[in-house]
Amino acid sequence: MVRNTAKAIIEYDNKLLFIKKKLDKVGIYYTLPGGGQESGETIEDTILRECNEELNINAKIKELVCVREYISNNHEYSFLVKQVHAIEFIFHCSFEVEDKITHLQNDVAQIGFEWLDISTIIESLKQVSEINDLKFPQTLKDFLKEYYISRRIEPYSKFRF
Repeated sequence: MVRNTAKAIIEYDNKLLFIKKKLDKVGIYYTLPGGGQESGETIEDTILRECNEELNINAKIKELVCVREYISNNHEYSFLVKQVHAIEFIFHCSFEVEDKITHLQNDVAQIGFEWLDISTIIESLKQVSEINDLKFPQTLKDFLKEYYISRRIEPYSKFRF
């Protein structure tokens, strides 16, 4: 079964907001806020709900950045989660700076959230060595490289919110 998911790119003061997770077999790693679409819910409502649940913020959708496919069996964490096939909608979002970011509902393995400096992320992504301080799943690493380094991902202009 294919499931839709929504992810948020939330930038503020040259930093990008991540969900911080920890798994015994993986260690600490970072993911974008977001999650799965529920029955009867629009994909836009999904990202707003997920940002509220994971970060306690009232996100505002600015634009749809990209749509990509994820098949867990093709990736490095397939030993943890099998048979996931998702269509991911990645949105650029904003929030009211006055919102106090906390997590209302932790996702599986979520240990918090963290603002990471975008220039530090870019430097980390340029490193040839797998050993660095920032750990991202490979699919997120590939997306971040395309979005921040090669700039090959252009926002879907017809999907402005």
